[in-house]
Amino acid sequence: MNLPRFLTIPLTLALAACGASQSDSPFKELEGASPNAVAATPPVGATPAASAPAAAAPAPAPAAAAACPAQGFDDFLKAYARDPQTKARYTLPTVKVVDLVDVGEDTQQRTEQVPGKDYTGFNLAYRDDGFHVVDSAGAVDPKPVAVEVKAEPADAYFVRYQYGMSEGNSYRFVRQDGCWFLAEDPEPSAP
Repeated sequence: MNLPRFLTIPLTLALAACGASQSDSPFKELEGASPNAVAATPPVGATPAASAPAAAAPAPAPAAAAACPAQGFDDFLKAYARDPQTKARYTLPTVKVVDLVDVGEDTQQRTEQVPGKDYTGFNLAYRDDGFHVVDSAGAVDPKPVAVEVKAEPADAYFVRYQYGMSEGNSYRFVRQDGCWFLAEDPEPSAP
C-alpha cells in the first residue's frame, strides 16, 4: 500500500484489530496509485453499487462457566441433590474417596482418586420434604434423613448423614470458580 507511513501503521493496526487483513483494506483501490490519489466516489444521486456484505460479527467467546445454582450453600446442596445434571456439572474431575477394605481379619482405610464422571457415591436426593437416601438400585427412601452441614475453612463444607444404626456417608464440597464442587467422600462407609 502506498499510503504515507504515518497512516499505514495505524490503519494496519485498526484492520488487524477488527480481524481484517490488508487485502481486505478499503484502500485497496489506491494500491500502486500516486500518493495524491483519491478513491472514486459515485456521482451525487447515484445509487451505490451493491457491496459485499459486511463481515459477520466475530463469534462470541466461549461461554463462561455456568452460573452457580444458588448463592448459599444450603440451597446449593438442595439443587445438587435434586438434579443429576447439576451433580455432573458440580463434581470435580477427580473425587478423593476413602474406603474400608478387608485385609485378612482386619480392615484398613484406603484412599483412591475416582474420576468424577464415574463417582456414584453421592446417594442423597432432595424432595420437598427434605433429603432422602437413594439405594444402589436407585430407589428413594420415602422417609427423609437428617443431614449435618458444617462450614470449613476456605468456604468448604462437610456434609454428613446417618441412615439407620450403622449406615451413612459424608462428603466435602470445595468452592472454586464461584460455586461449590463435590471434591471428597472423606469418611469410609461401612464395608
